Amino acid sequence: MKTALSIRAKRTLRRNARRPGVVSLNLVPMIDVFMVLVFFLLVTTQSVDNLRSPRELALPSSLSVSLPTDAPIIMITKQAVLIQGLQVMTLDEAIAAPADKPLPPLRAELLKVTLMQVAGATPGATTRGEVNIMADREIPYAVLKKVLATCGDLKFARIAVSVAHGSRRGGQ
Repeated sequence: MKTALSIRAKRTLRRNARRPGVVSLNLVPMIDVFMVLVFFLLVTTQSVDNLRSPRELALPSSLSVSLPTDAPIIMITKQAVLIQGLQVMTLDEAIAAPADKPLPPLRAELLKVTLMQVAGATPGATTRGEVNIMADREIPYAVLKKVLATCGDLKFARIAVSVAHGSRRGGQ
């Protein structure tokens, strides 16, 4: 006994007979997309510049969005004053130093930064460029003031104080 197929069923059978049984998948475009994605991720991760703050520093928060430049870094921890990671003096020595004079050990170390001519200024105008200061938020303000005065006395044109980026709701 032969059953009669509807016109729709016959059309479906004909369409399925024309299609091949194995479907091929072209992987080349997908590999190209992944290569572009990997390239993009590598390029963007190399362009991000952040100063890494040591664990012993708790930086104050700020809403500033400008990034620090590559300059000498003065770190003021709860124990010591460091330049580029090398201890220059202890925090107790910095507290005990007179307020109206530059800090002598810090001054001696910062004198190693070379003077350069100021572009577009009067002849003979020199500067040491820029310096970044990373200070723990728990240190006395008088110590930070002495470090800033020492940097200003040594002709640093730009003195940047690093802070942690805080939220608009107040941060920490």
